[in-house]
Amino acid sequence: MAKRRRIRWDRITVAAAVLLVLIFLLGSCMRGCGEEKDNSSLTDPKSPGSAAAGSSGAASSGASSEPGAAVSAGADSASASSVLTPESSAAAALPSDYQYVTMLADAVHKGKLVLVNSSNPSTLTKEDLDLEQVYYSQDRPDYEVSYSGHTTLNKTALSEFNRLMRAYITETDNTEIMFNYGYLETGKEKSNPESATALDIQLHLKLAAGGYSYISNTKPYSWLFDHMADYGFILRYPDGKTDLTGERGTFTAIRYVGLPHAKYIAENDLCLEEYLTMLRDTYVFGKNMLTYTTDADTYKIYYVPADSGGDTMVPVPNEGMWEISGNNIDGFIVTTYGG
Repeated sequence: MAKRRRIRWDRITVAAAVLLVLIFLLGSCMRGCGEEKDNSSLTDPKSPGSAAAGSSGAASSGASSEPGAAVSAGADSASASSVLTPESSAAAALPSDYQYVTMLADAVHKGKLVLVNSSNPSTLTKEDLDLEQVYYSQDRPDYEVSYSGHTTLNKTALSEFNRLMRAYITETDNTEIMFNYGYLETGKEKSNPESATALDIQLHLKLAAGGYSYISNTKPYSWLFDHMADYGFILRYPDGKTDLTGERGTFTAIRYVGLPHAKYIAENDLCLEEYLTMLRDTYVFGKNMLTYTTDADTYKIYYVPADSGGDTMVPVPNEGMWEISGNNIDGFIVTTYGG
């Protein structure tokens, strides 16, 4: 008769306990490794998963659509693809009140501060420009438009020009200033080098006494040139700057660059080439910032060089408003305010 073997419940209990411990340790290891893998993308600012899915807002300066909310961009920063918070290791070198925004490689050619001249042609297409027909804009005051059917301009620039012209007409009771040309494709007849930006306006006169003429800095038209910086406009080709701009001095071409840039350029008798060179040479993030104060706000402006390898991590403040514009050459201009 076979001998009946006794079940050793003590051994089974010990084996089960060991097995449970092993299962627990294996699960902990898998969770830890997964978290390490997820966090590893934050160590490289270029990693596709390196940022929260934040992006520039939209409100008035539009990197294609212009400033918005507390994080902003306009025809300038619509190409900001994501925000990297200061808590991540990639942003550890930043001051605690700053974060990174990823600007796509082609964003260096977009924004209200792009420089377009014979050395730096525009690469923008119509789809980049947020165009509006001048004649049919709802806020247009009583000024003449030379080619009403197809004259267009960037929406933000046009809105500010309409504000400027409304103030001009109110102050002078003069309606002779004409909107002659706005957006024109590069190389098209009558175009300025900057016509392709849709930020450049060519002015003319339709005289009350009859006929047409070039605009000049004489009364009553001088009011416009004396006050246009308050609305974000500069004289694009001032006298005495031909060696820098490549164009002879003229009062027919004004250019939208926004505040506070237009005010600083006008007050310091600069052309756009000089202003952007000054920012690049003197006001680089981490070294120096240009501070400009108006009755309404204090602005801080600085330059960030573009990464030649692709997208660029641009530092912006955590608080307040900011805008980013490419310079169409080698970097980005950041304008902060309201912080």
